[in-house]
Amino acid sequence: MKSYYSPIPVILLITLFSALNAQSTTQREREILNKNIEFYQTGKYEKAEQNFSLMVSRLPNSTFITTNHLMLIKSQYKNKKDLAAINSAKDFLKSYPSSDYCNDALYAMGNSYYRLQRYSTAVSTWEKALSRSRDDRMVNRLAYLITESVKYKLNSEDLNQLFSEIKSPNGQLLLNIGFVEKQIEQGAFHIANTKLQKAIDTYPQSRFIPRAKNLLDTGSIATDGQTRIALLLPLTGFNDQIGNAMKEGAEFALQEFNQNSQVQVELVIRDYSAETTKALLQYKEMAKDRSILSVFGPIENDISAACAAISDYEKLALVSPTATDGEIRNLTNNFFQLNSTVLKRAEILGNYAVDSLKIRRFATFSPVDKHFVKMVDRFSEVVLQDSQEVIVQEWYYPGDQDVNKQFMRIKREGLRLTFIDSLFLENPSVDSSHVDSLYRLYQEEQTELLEETETKIDSADIPVFSIGGIFVPIYKEDIKFIAPQIAYSNIQAQFLGNGDWYDTEELKKNKNYINGIIFVTSGYLDKENWDYRQFRNKYRTAQQKTPTIYNLIGYDTMKFMLAPLQNLSTAPSRETYISNLKQIRTHNGIYRSLEMDNNNCNVRLQLIKYDYGQMIPLN
Repeated sequence: MKSYYSPIPVILLITLFSALNAQSTTQREREILNKNIEFYQTGKYEKAEQNFSLMVSRLPNSTFITTNHLMLIKSQYKNKKDLAAINSAKDFLKSYPSSDYCNDALYAMGNSYYRLQRYSTAVSTWEKALSRSRDDRMVNRLAYLITESVKYKLNSEDLNQLFSEIKSPNGQLLLNIGFVEKQIEQGAFHIANTKLQKAIDTYPQSRFIPRAKNLLDTGSIATDGQTRIALLLPLTGFNDQIGNAMKEGAEFALQEFNQNSQVQVELVIRDYSAETTKALLQYKEMAKDRSILSVFGPIENDISAACAAISDYEKLALVSPTATDGEIRNLTNNFFQLNSTVLKRAEILGNYAVDSLKIRRFATFSPVDKHFVKMVDRFSEVVLQDSQEVIVQEWYYPGDQDVNKQFMRIKREGLRLTFIDSLFLENPSVDSSHVDSLYRLYQEEQTELLEETETKIDSADIPVFSIGGIFVPIYKEDIKFIAPQIAYSNIQAQFLGNGDWYDTEELKKNKNYINGIIFVTSGYLDKENWDYRQFRNKYRTAQQKTPTIYNLIGYDTMKFMLAPLQNLSTAPSRETYISNLKQIRTHNGIYRSLEMDNNNCNVRLQLIKYDYGQMIPLN
């Protein structure tokens, strides 16, 4: 029988098996590579370095040899073996000069040189990486590292050496940009502009020309004779009424200043709509404009803190008229806080209550809010230092309008203390362990007596005199329902409050409920004061309305910010301006007078008593 089977040539079988074996080997190497990369990505750098080193030495002809070698360099850098990483990078560049990974190896090598504080060599190495890179993100990262190193790490000798070594247009222009940014920060605008313009003309083909021209635009503004102060305020959205009122007051102060000063100041106005991210972006944008000496704002604690956190880098002063968080000052020396902190307010009020009012027994009532909790805690610390008592603390949630239960609990504690005080007055030797049981008997007796008249033991008709002072820091919006509750509780104590009680309209409406309350505030408006009356008349003529408190705060804040420019013939640099602003220790405003401490914070506060419809300053 004839067969149609044709045997496969031996040579073809050998070729097929070789290909299958090679495919199998490549797959295994890929799996090992992926596993080692996983070690690196999960932070197991020692294990990753060990394995990548083994792959480089054992499989020099692997399909993945350049990847393994690069990952070895990266692992050594992560393990802070900088000399080893540099040597591995040099081997890589020598062995694979045409590899696409050469720029990555140079980048890692430059990082190791930088960590070894060999800054000049790091810049030179990064420039070589930049010249070979086709990845825009890598190019931008390298450009940033080069210019920042020139600004902050290289001396004149190092920089001159690099100028002579680096020949590429991109490298030369980046060296010039870094040098110019340093000169601008030091206020040497003429030197910076001349140097940068020459570099732009010399290297027009550099990819960094747009960055250089932008720097030339913003850096040269300060040489055009203009000086600017920026307003960074919420002019729309939440807090827009406050922001616009402060803006009006600040503009009025600037008009007065420019009429009598050689240095003419312009306003740059930015609206961040009470949004943190928007405020940050606008602050960073303004920081690029070297003609802007300082920023008025922001007004909220959290947004002020966010901007303050980057102000050390940006070197642009922030002057907040209303922030009260004392922690902000720990973020930078370029933040000026014209509103005293909540802790300072509580401290001043607590000391006054103990030292001047001689109160020995306190209660507190406040919203459950971080701001108020801090204030209550500090107040309690201050009064307890002098062995006073804080007998009860009550809280309410923001938005609650029914706080009767909280005041009744304070009152019941006051009634209990009234009994105890009477008990010890009659019999000082009574055993304190029997006090509670005696009070329960007393309550039962009183209840029986009061039932005949259908009166509760904590009735509004029964006054309480045993609590000396009640600290009531609240939101301004809550006065209208808390003031009547104070009267209804019939607790005959000295009520103490925060600055939100300084609302003349609400106080007038509730004057029968809260007569005698004492509160601490950042300022005081004496409407009979000659300076105020003169200012009010001028403001009314210009604005066709009577100034509000926030108009005055804006006015006083801007006057403080303009004070360092008062007698100058030319505008100072930002650094000089900040230094001069720090020299102003006291400043008298119409509404708010300042006493600045070493941390750029106002520590001067006003104690006010509201007595029979009149505001009476106590200090």
